[in-house]
Amino acid sequence: MQFTVVSSAEFTYPDRFSYPSSSSAVDAFSARGTYASWQVLLKGLESPSVDVRIEGLPAGVAPEIYSLVPVTVERNEGIPEEERKPHWPERAAPYRLYDCFRPFDGTVDLTDGQGGLYFALKCEKDAVPGVYHPVLALNGTEIPVTLEIYGAVLPEETLTMILGYSRVPLEKFHGLTPGTPEYDALDRKYLAALRRVHQNMTYVGGIRAEEVAPNRWEFDFSGLVREIETYEKAGMKYFDLPSVGWRKSWKESTILLQGRIPSMSYEGYCYLTQYLPALKKVLTEHGWLERCVMGVADEPNAENATEFRALCGLIHRIFPEIRLCDAMSWGNLHGALDVWVPLNAEYDLHRAEIETFRQNGSEIWHYVCCGPRAYGYINRFMDYPLLSTRYLHWGNYKYDLTGFLHWAANIYQPGQDPFTQNCPEHHNTDSVCFLPAGDTHILYPGKGEPWISARLEAERESAEEYELLKKLAETNKPLADEICASVFRSFRDVEYDVGKFTAAKRRLLEALS
Repeated sequence: MQFTVVSSAEFTYPDRFSYPSSSSAVDAFSARGTYASWQVLLKGLESPSVDVRIEGLPAGVAPEIYSLVPVTVERNEGIPEEERKPHWPERAAPYRLYDCFRPFDGTVDLTDGQGGLYFALKCEKDAVPGVYHPVLALNGTEIPVTLEIYGAVLPEETLTMILGYSRVPLEKFHGLTPGTPEYDALDRKYLAALRRVHQNMTYVGGIRAEEVAPNRWEFDFSGLVREIETYEKAGMKYFDLPSVGWRKSWKESTILLQGRIPSMSYEGYCYLTQYLPALKKVLTEHGWLERCVMGVADEPNAENATEFRALCGLIHRIFPEIRLCDAMSWGNLHGALDVWVPLNAEYDLHRAEIETFRQNGSEIWHYVCCGPRAYGYINRFMDYPLLSTRYLHWGNYKYDLTGFLHWAANIYQPGQDPFTQNCPEHHNTDSVCFLPAGDTHILYPGKGEPWISARLEAERESAEEYELLKKLAETNKPLADEICASVFRSFRDVEYDVGKFTAAKRRLLEALS
């Protein structure tokens, strides 16, 4: 049996054994309150069974072990073959990729005698800093390990993060019935996986509306209350209320309420003047108002910008306390929102203009989705380097963007099996496209539980590095800025050398220790 140790900052593959970070020894490190992690690839296995022995860990350190599961990247959707550049894509499809991590059960997934493991050592906040040499043996072969626990402690999370979570897979992939104890238990496991990546905001719904007479509405908020209470118990702090409206078409100005009422009509006015006060009453009674934002009509464009701004103004008049928040590109939307969530490429291109919103009291986040797909811009796609995902929240630090949004944590499209298909067809009103690999998810529907991914772990570490950079900036901002700039210059200019990134991370922990 052969082995190679690979950094957790780069993707691995079932048909490759040598990597830029490949080593014959583990050199792991961590702040306290988080994980030291690495991958080990094994070659020449005759059986999927692997005996793992890890001993001599210091007090306050506990191992988590996962098997690497290969998934398919069927094509490089959105990157013309004749225009390809370094890291765009990282690898030409089709191929298989170790993006999925399943809890280790004594076996690995074999491909021509090769498999792999992911190790994550949780270092508690009270672990004693120092350099340790625990014993790691795989099938009797000992691998040298150096584990350095820094004195730095992971700060409490301050970044607002929302990733779209769907309960549909609990029925579709796990075969469970809503309302059963088994369904609720699995729901808690999915939410725990999202808390692992430091998600602290969720989309909420469960509001029922009925028109009981012309322009007379009654509302049932009991479903909303149950959802928020469930998410609170899971550790979520903030909530994104259902969007008030939705576009009729990407090519039209009309925004519809309840899927049928033009927002600028008298009927729309009657609906809003009943719905919004009723919603305010429920949120106020439960003490949730200050922890909520509300969408208006996702991703407004040039065609509906004027109506979008008018609708925002009407909502603000009826319900001035609610903060309006939407993902958006640059356009004629000035003054409409309280929380602006530009695509990271749009922020990059229109930074000066968008920053004027902050000067006038608004909050600025950023988001990625099926775009940007242009060369250089970072995103969390499977056919980009894993460091592309890792840098997402370095961008939050660089530009003081206080939140992050992605539409999908596990929103598989109809007919999609995320283990074998990762560029599915996607419908959005009258727009149809194929999504880049991995855009629909960073969680997999595993056997009886969600399985995490390499990209989820990369985003978790990115969120933690955001907090560490912010902590250092409290006492030495020039140094924090310099460490950030050594690997992250802008959303389209990052360092993809894993060794240089690792050195920057060590400098950050050393400075905080």
